[in-house]
Amino acid sequence: MKKFLLGLCLLGQMLAEEDPYRQFLNYMNHEGGRILEIEFYQEQIGERFESGGTFYYFGETNYIFDSYDQRVVYHDGTITTINKVDRQVILDSAIPDEVTIFDILTGSNESIQQGKALLEKNGFRIPFTLGEWDMEGTIWTIPSSGQPREIHLKTGGDSDIRIKIISSEPGKGNDVAEINLSNYEIIDLRE
Repeated sequence: MKKFLLGLCLLGQMLAEEDPYRQFLNYMNHEGGRILEIEFYQEQIGERFESGGTFYYFGETNYIFDSYDQRVVYHDGTITTINKVDRQVILDSAIPDEVTIFDILTGSNESIQQGKALLEKNGFRIPFTLGEWDMEGTIWTIPSSGQPREIHLKTGGDSDIRIKIISSEPGKGNDVAEINLSNYEIIDLRE
């Protein structure tokens, strides 16, 4: 009888909670933004790429990924890639309707089709698909807050992307240190 009552209480709590994907988006869209320490893994055609760094999220059209060797800035459709090692800056425009892993973190792409969230022992598992891009993935979140723990994305072919969120904290506005670009080569690919 106790197990039945406990199960009934858990079911009631789950039904009363906000949709897990909506809770995740609300978590990410905190006023002032979010700062996430992440580890990024990608396997493609038998090769593995690993990186770690800080993801600064200020809104769906303004975010930055910063690692020891590069910084990628997305601001209102312009992508700025700063190669800190080679001292080079590449300016480019986002391709309309292109989907990036950051679109999943921000919820900014309307082609993301969310599946039914499942409550597991370590939190919610939220499956999603990007049908027109032949991609599927999963977001794992903490049930009480919507804070992301991990994101997994499989694309058509042999590509597998994983992002592990090591830590997360509220942003305080623009927390990103400036890089002096006066001695950097600048390549502008925008049309």
